[in-house]
Amino acid sequence: MKALGPDLANKVNGCTHDSGRITVIAESAAWAARMRFALADAEVEIRKQVPGFRELAVRVRPSRASRTRR
Repeated sequence: MKALGPDLANKVNGCTHDSGRITVIAESAAWAARMRFALADAEVEIRKQVPGFRELAVRVRPSRASRTRR
């Protein structure tokens, strides 16, 4: 969350860390794109702060319409 800064961090719907993979769930595709750039710039710092970090993924939260169709 620190790597994103306060403006982007407010658009995060969730974050997980599993087996070295950090997954950030974004509010929308537009916010996800901005987060990918911000996190790519901060990757060196993330590696220092997160032991075992190996990869980063940014996903978009499914819309309500797609969740109700299942």
